[in-house]
Amino acid sequence: MKLSSIIGQPRAVSLLRAALERRRVHHAWLLSGPEGTGKETTARAFAASLLCGAGGDDPVVEACGTCPSCQKLSRGVHPDLIVVLPESEAVARKLLAREDLPKTPSRELKIEQIRNLQASLSRSPVEGKRRVVLLLGADSLNAAAQNAFLKTLEEPPPGTHLLLVAQAGDALLATTRSRCVRVPFGPLPPELLAAEIAGARGIDQEEARLRVALAGGSWGGALELDGAALADRRRILEALEGLRGDRLAPALRLAEELAGKGRDDAELALEVIALFYRDAALAAEGIGDDAFANRDLGDLVRSAAERGCADALRRHELAKEAKRAIARHAAARLAIERMLVSFLIPEVAA
Repeated sequence: MKLSSIIGQPRAVSLLRAALERRRVHHAWLLSGPEGTGKETTARAFAASLLCGAGGDDPVVEACGTCPSCQKLSRGVHPDLIVVLPESEAVARKLLAREDLPKTPSRELKIEQIRNLQASLSRSPVEGKRRVVLLLGADSLNAAAQNAFLKTLEEPPPGTHLLLVAQAGDALLATTRSRCVRVPFGPLPPELLAAEIAGARGIDQEEARLRVALAGGSWGGALELDGAALADRRRILEALEGLRGDRLAPALRLAEELAGKGRDDAELALEVIALFYRDAALAAEGIGDDAFANRDLGDLVRSAAERGCADALRRHELAKEAKRAIARHAAARLAIERMLVSFLIPEVAA
C-alpha cells in the first residue's frame, strides 16, 4: 500500500507526504475520523514509507513495494511494525482464538498491552534504524493505560514512530492528544466511494450506492457486504409491505426467515429495512427518487410513503432498535418478531 493509492483524503495524505518530503517526521501521530474512512490503510502506507529499504537510512515519500522490507510488510511479517489492537478486534480478524482467552475479549486497549509494548520498545529495531507502532482503536485506551503511555508517547526510543488510529480522537485525554500531530479524516464522498466499490466488486453503480448506504459510508463495510437480505432485498421488502395487522402468521414466518441464517444476516436484514423506511420518510416529505438509497425500488418506496412520514420514521427507529437489541445479545428471532408486530400494531411499541 502506498500513500498515492489512498482515495478521498487529500488533506491527510498531503500532511503525511509533507513530513516525509522534509524528512522531519514527528514521533507521534493521531489519525482520527469516522469508521471506514481509510485511517488504518493510510497509517500502514505511512509505515511502509518509513520502513521501506529504498531510501537507505532515510524514509521515502512512496514505498517502493518491491524491497525485502516492503515484501515483509505486505505479508504482515515485518519485525519492526508492531500492531497493538483490542482483543475483540483481534478475535474478529482471526488473529486470536476466542478459546485462548480466559474471559470475554476486551473491547479496550488494556494497560497490560501498553506495558508489554513498552517492554518490546526497550530493544533496538530488528532490521533497520526505525520501527513503527500501529495502535488501533486508540480511543479505547482507558485513563490508566493512557497515563502509563505518556512518557513513551513524549519520548519514545530513538527511531520509533507511534501511529494512533482512532474514530473519536477527542475521547483521548488532552495530555495524550497534545503529544501527537493530528491527522483528521473526513467522511468519504459517497459517489467516489460508490465508484470505487463498483470497480472493486464488479457491480453496477446503483448496487454500489446501496452498499455504501447500508455500510454507513464505510469503505471496508461496503466492500465486504454480502448476505441473503441484500440478494433478496425486493422480495423481502415486498413481503414486509404486504403484512397486515389482522394476520400475524405471515409476520412470524418472515421473522423466522430473517433470523434463521445467523446474527450477521439478521443485522443486515434490519439495516436493509431501516434504510428502506428512511427512503419512505424522504418520499413522504416530497423528496425525489435521486435521494433514495433504494433508487431501483422507487415504486415500493412511494407506496410505503403513502402512510406518512411519521409512520416511516417510526418503522425506521423500530428496525434500528431491533438491530441494537441483537447487538446486545438478544435472540434475533424474538427481536425481529417484536419489531414486525410493532409495525402492525403500534400500541405494542408504546
